[in-house]
Amino acid sequence: GSGNQGGGSQPSGSQGTTVQSPAENFKPEDYLSGNYPQLPADGPSVTLTIGHAMQETTDNHKTMLALKSALEQYSGGKISVTIYPNSQIGSDSEMIASCVAGDVDIVYQSGSTHNTFVPETNLFDIPFLLSGYDKDKVYDVLTNGEFRKLYNQANETSGFVLLMLRAGDSCMNFTANKSAASVADLKGLKIRTAQVENRMALWSALDANPTPMAFSELYMALQNGTVDGQENNLSNTLNSAVYDVNKYLFFTEHSSPSMEVVMNKDKFYSMPQEYQDLLTQICTEISRYDWDVSVAMDGYYFDCLTKEHGMTACEISDDFRTELKEKAAPVIEKVKATVVNDALYDTLMAELNG
Repeated sequence: GSGNQGGGSQPSGSQGTTVQSPAENFKPEDYLSGNYPQLPADGPSVTLTIGHAMQETTDNHKTMLALKSALEQYSGGKISVTIYPNSQIGSDSEMIASCVAGDVDIVYQSGSTHNTFVPETNLFDIPFLLSGYDKDKVYDVLTNGEFRKLYNQANETSGFVLLMLRAGDSCMNFTANKSAASVADLKGLKIRTAQVENRMALWSALDANPTPMAFSELYMALQNGTVDGQENNLSNTLNSAVYDVNKYLFFTEHSSPSMEVVMNKDKFYSMPQEYQDLLTQICTEISRYDWDVSVAMDGYYFDCLTKEHGMTACEISDDFRTELKEKAAPVIEKVKATVVNDALYDTLMAELNG
């Protein structure tokens, strides 16, 4: 899978097509309306801090840079933003605790990191929650619907203002060394998972054999047959060269973790109304940019795995997906119970299926 260096001829099949990254097609400024509330001339200077655990090379960090730039520009310098990437001010769980305490204003991280404070964030850990839905539909429901109002409310009750939400853009899928078209084909399949109880429970429910191990050991374990496959998002699957040792890719979207930008509620409401409106509107616009980049990049990773590195994408038919969900029902119900907010789940489903 190293391309045709040295002028050797390519093997037949789709392997070896170089896929162009769509990243440079997206510019945050194209998403900014420029049509914002005017801040009062005598308005206060506000300093905001943002913390996250991701490296500075990531698209996620670029999204925060875009947010900083827009806020500083369109507030006429009245709002200044400092970003602390790469866990500089603590781990995800430390940062969300700091945000609750008001020591950091805004954090950007996976929603389930907040579940001690906002149990509703467990929603996005429900297996197959967003699997098989049209991406535009998912974006619309998570951003504009009744569901979003309820989810915003849940955050406010727990001391946060939710500024950005993304889920279903880049889901967990799995790869294996053999094809499968039904749940019966998964029986006994040794799948590497993270040491996370619900993830392991899901594979057990599907009659596979979940095998937790460090991500760093994965390639070797696939190579020597300790495991038959692995679950991950497409980006990690590509970056760890799984394509060398697993031939089959299953676009199951069986887990759809959320990425959320939340702000300390007291800090948010301590700002004048025009500042709140400016922040909210810019976050909504940058959120669309964030979503579009993430969905496009996920498509790009899929093309790299299949077109460039010759993996076979096994179709998840509606029947197969229904069968997976039915088999996973006990785990789905168990995670659902931890959300402690049936209205939230029911509203999401009603809007997605509406």
